[in-house]
Amino acid sequence: MKSQLEKKFNRPINKLFFIGIGGSSMSGLASMALSQGFTIEGSDMVTSSYVEKLESMGVKVHIGHNYENIPTDTDCVVYSAAIHEDNPDMIKATDLNIPKIERSNFLGLFSNIFDKTIAVSGTHGKTTTSSMIACLLHYADLKPSLSIGGKLDEFGGNALIDSKDYFVVEACEYVDSFLTTSHSIGVITNIEEDHLDYFKDGLPQIKESFHKFGKILPADGLMIAYGDSPDVLDVVKKLACPVVTYGLSAENDWHPENIQYDTVGKPTFDVYKGNAFYGHYELNIPGQHNVLNSLAAIICGDFLGIPVETSIPAMARFHGAKRRFEFRGEVNGINVYEDYAHHPTELKVVIDAALNYEHNKLWVVFQPHTYSRTYFFFDDFVDAFAKADFVILNDIYSDREGNDWNIYSEDLQKAIEEKYHIPTVTISVFSDIIDYLTSHLTKNDLVLVAGSQTINHVAFDLIDKLKEIHNS
Repeated sequence: MKSQLEKKFNRPINKLFFIGIGGSSMSGLASMALSQGFTIEGSDMVTSSYVEKLESMGVKVHIGHNYENIPTDTDCVVYSAAIHEDNPDMIKATDLNIPKIERSNFLGLFSNIFDKTIAVSGTHGKTTTSSMIACLLHYADLKPSLSIGGKLDEFGGNALIDSKDYFVVEACEYVDSFLTTSHSIGVITNIEEDHLDYFKDGLPQIKESFHKFGKILPADGLMIAYGDSPDVLDVVKKLACPVVTYGLSAENDWHPENIQYDTVGKPTFDVYKGNAFYGHYELNIPGQHNVLNSLAAIICGDFLGIPVETSIPAMARFHGAKRRFEFRGEVNGINVYEDYAHHPTELKVVIDAALNYEHNKLWVVFQPHTYSRTYFFFDDFVDAFAKADFVILNDIYSDREGNDWNIYSEDLQKAIEEKYHIPTVTISVFSDIIDYLTSHLTKNDLVLVAGSQTINHVAFDLIDKLKEIHNS
């Protein structure tokens, strides 16, 4: 990696500074760079578990962006797409004439050092599918390296450099960042409208980007595509490599049959490769969407020569990535889960999954992410809550744009109440959300805390508060 950076900037590179180091991807890349011998420093607005882990590894992290953060001996600055040129750290880097590289391009350089990069893309399901593939390779003793969005117990985090044979990456379409990796295996889990602050022309522009993602694949590579989606099938036409489709329909190259669910929605199913029975699988994570995610992983494993006798127990051992319908605790019959869902489709899917669990009332606590997403998918967000019994909305979190759409969580609240007559409140302060919940929850209620940003703190703190109340 060192030679890659030095070749790009034509200068020695030893010390890196990460602006926005606390994000899931950025923190992972920082730890990977540290393992490659770089000296690492960074900054972020708030501390987090990712920041704390980096600090435990000896990385200095500045909390808050400040002109004085970046040392003069910094050789290169890595920044995330959420960081703008008026950021004080960016201004300092410019003043010092320090080379700068955006996160996705840094990841792209990393991908060049591996024999095979497996890039998992799609509007939804990227983290779980890439996690499944990484774990499958791990249990097949193929020692994968990875950079994904969710923490995995098998790897002690979300990023790791092991062997140089396989590199599993979560490939995000935002600002076309998934066009930087040199991948030889690609996955497209689905395509929907999202990130319309960037994809201003909507679905046609999004599909064009996904097609470019596919065109990166070499002739001896493989595209694994969700075949139940006409949009996905459109974008994988005329690629240089073979395309293998999967989905619920038997018209796909791979499909499941005889799907059955236990009392908490965990599936068992038969997998068919063409018309031939391939194997019987069971998952320890709930939902039909995870049947589809696992199919993509199984196909990838088959292409890499992993026998079905290995993939069956590997899929059964997979317990999910962190913050993907993750159980946070139970007190007095009240169960608390959290999920990363931030798109209305994801929110609807995770609410459906929660309904499979025995419960009295379903409470959904949601923190919308970005004003643009809330505005463009307003009606879809309203409909996503249709099966909830109670809804608590937090203020819209937006770290990369202003409120040019004049949209607020209170607008969602009003629309949910008017259309579905679901009791809904908007509460800005996390501690007030917890106080509201503890004064209203009853035995056997289920609480789902959803959102991609800081709202997950509510799940942890709610469990602590409930224990304090019921164990006192």
